[in-house]
Amino acid sequence: MRVFIAEKPELAKAIVDGLGGGKRLDGYYDCGNDVVTWCYGHMLALKDPEDYDEQYSRWSMEHLPMSFIPWEYKPGDDKKAQLKVITDLLKKSTSCVNSCDVDGAGQAICDEILEYVGYNKPVYRVLINDNNIKPVQRALANLKPNKEFYTLYQTEVARSVGDQLYGYNMTRAY
Repeated sequence: MRVFIAEKPELAKAIVDGLGGGKRLDGYYDCGNDVVTWCYGHMLALKDPEDYDEQYSRWSMEHLPMSFIPWEYKPGDDKKAQLKVITDLLKKSTSCVNSCDVDGAGQAICDEILEYVGYNKPVYRVLINDNNIKPVQRALANLKPNKEFYTLYQTEVARSVGDQLYGYNMTRAY
């Protein structure tokens, strides 16, 4: 079973139509040998300082500068149910297709999940810029290895980690 992970429900529906249709179930569409599920934007967030160590819940100059390497992610409270659907589908899959938006944030949304669950099966990338059926079908016929977009993912991770560390350290220092 191949799992398509879309960034939003609207994109998931366009993929389902491009695949020839499917039956909507709880958090995904069953399209025979394929399933299509979706995110609600970023499903995971970088952990806050106090998630690493309770001492950081109290702001103190002695804790600065803070740096958390390796950084870790946590599920968004309002996204846990859908993340479980995605995780359960990935466990049963033979491969995955990152179907999130064609930008750094889109690349990271799916790749963060795959890293979070320790996914080690083949991963592909579909680049969909237009949700109309013909462009979606063309894109689905032209899957690429997801590893070709690894630097895009790493760029987004570096930006978000840098933003977080700078923000926490500067806010607490001020």
